[in-house]
Amino acid sequence: MSIIMALARKDLKVLFAEKSNLFWVFVFPGMYALFFGAVFSGAGDGPSNMRVVVVDEDGSDFSEAFVSRLRANEALAVLPRADANTPAKPIDRTDALERIRKGKVAAAVIIGEGFGEGFATWFDTSDPKLQIASDPGRQMEGAYLKGLLAQAQFETMGERFGDRDWMRGQMRSWRSEIADANDLGFAQSQVFLSFFDAMDSFLVDVNDNVYASGLDEGMLNIGNLSVSKEQTGESPQEGFQITFPQTILWGILMSVICFAVSIIKERMSGTFARVCIGPIGQSHILAGKGLACFVTSLFVVGMLFAGGKLIFKVQIGSVALFGLAATCTAVCFVGLMMLISTLGKTEESVTGAGMAIIMLMAMFGGAMLPLFVMPSWMQRISHISPVKWGIYAMEGAIWRQFSLAEMLLPCGILLAVGATFFALGVLMLRRARL
Repeated sequence: MSIIMALARKDLKVLFAEKSNLFWVFVFPGMYALFFGAVFSGAGDGPSNMRVVVVDEDGSDFSEAFVSRLRANEALAVLPRADANTPAKPIDRTDALERIRKGKVAAAVIIGEGFGEGFATWFDTSDPKLQIASDPGRQMEGAYLKGLLAQAQFETMGERFGDRDWMRGQMRSWRSEIADANDLGFAQSQVFLSFFDAMDSFLVDVNDNVYASGLDEGMLNIGNLSVSKEQTGESPQEGFQITFPQTILWGILMSVICFAVSIIKERMSGTFARVCIGPIGQSHILAGKGLACFVTSLFVVGMLFAGGKLIFKVQIGSVALFGLAATCTAVCFVGLMMLISTLGKTEESVTGAGMAIIMLMAMFGGAMLPLFVMPSWMQRISHISPVKWGIYAMEGAIWRQFSLAEMLLPCGILLAVGATFFALGVLMLRRARL
């Protein structure tokens, strides 16, 4: 065991002696955490400050109230802008579409004539009075905008419900349409006419306070159901909590490349062969390499863990399960390191093959983009990538609130894959020396 420890210390000193290794193992994962954590820190709130141009072809009181609600939404930057001293200069449909084509705005909201005439026009799908024109390259923002428009429309409708005179006008309009309809029988038309007469009488006689409280408590009271998690101390920045496992995986993957390249360097220089000739067995050398890579991986995890807690305020659901996930992930990729080191006879070929394998595993495993933003077919393919299982295990400890039993599947897969990779790597390395 002392021989293996001595060899591991030697490989660690070699690793840290080369400054470029320090960048890829420690600095690069931190840069990843900072960049993608900032990107995803606002992902739960949707796009922010989305530039939208509004074309109001209706010009009614209702459309003006609707546009005002859009302007009040902090997620939108509505054009044309207006202030207390300068009225907004109207933008027509052609100008709005041209701005989208040139990429100046994300979308245009076109309010057609008749938008403010009543309920019927709002639900007439054959002739929609509210249309969205969006940039084809920004479809996610367009879908988010539809939700904001629906919210603004229903909030403006809620204000209309509070205006009893306007409601009575709607009842009279619908009563007139029913009375003039030719496709309804006498009995059916009488039912509708009686209903509208009763509604009109209700609107005339109801007490103002009762009417207002009924609207506040029921008719348009739309609530949000959210899934919350317990937090301690200062609230974590959710984006960094999402990308924290990816950051750790990148640190481990960079350690894998550095040690795989160190093995091929020793093979090319003859150091590996000279050591094997001596009293030290090949099994000791390979065990020392694996131990050094394992220790480095855990050291990287520890450094990132400390930085995540102190700098990014990442909350860890279970530190013990996180340690288990990190250990199993490190074991898995130590095996991958041994396999990569045998994929070429030169430093360049091993580096190229190793980076290609790692990039593919990272792309399909969720180390570049979280799995939830990938299409369903790519999520199914991700099962073959050990990166996916490493991230999944660490997510289980950080925020998925996995139990020990639930951690057994990802951790078991990681250990099995690591053992298989290590065995293949050792077998290929021994054959290469024959």
